[in-house]
Amino acid sequence: MKGNWDPVSLLRHARHDWLNHLQLIKGNLALDRTDRAKEIIDKVVREAKNEAKVSNLRMPKMAEFLLTYNWQQNAYRMDYEVIGEEKDLSTFDDAIYDWTKEFIGHLDNLVGDDGEPHLMITIQLVHDRTRIAYDFAGKINMDHGKALDSLNTLHNSIRIVESYCQENELLYILEIG
Repeated sequence: MKGNWDPVSLLRHARHDWLNHLQLIKGNLALDRTDRAKEIIDKVVREAKNEAKVSNLRMPKMAEFLLTYNWQQNAYRMDYEVIGEEKDLSTFDDAIYDWTKEFIGHLDNLVGDDGEPHLMITIQLVHDRTRIAYDFAGKINMDHGKALDSLNTLHNSIRIVESYCQENELLYILEIG
């Protein structure tokens, strides 16, 4: 996980992503695939809304991680979603970022070469509860118990409420507060 992106690098990567989306839309319109072009537009709008939501959580370290992860060379793709009304999670930024960094470090060592591995991070902001789910799907090369035993919470306001590992799935759900 790279940190401290300079403004020019951030803008270059963001511009590259937007140009890719526009080229896909333009290509589908040229082929008279208007339904596919509309699907791409809808996906871009959903992604932009999620980017805005994660940016509004006031967790700058975690937001940078989520927004820039797929810009780097990684063994798997990562997507994220924020569900619920945005709220200020700034007091948890360091702890969530550090736990996520540790989790990703373990996961990077476990990912197998088969298939198309994928990590989904879902931030659920429902009523007075905040949960973050880390759901990995893909081949896992490991003795399952080792990875689960080695992850601990890093802050007394964060606890693991569910975790399991199967041959092709790894799940952690954290609760904050």
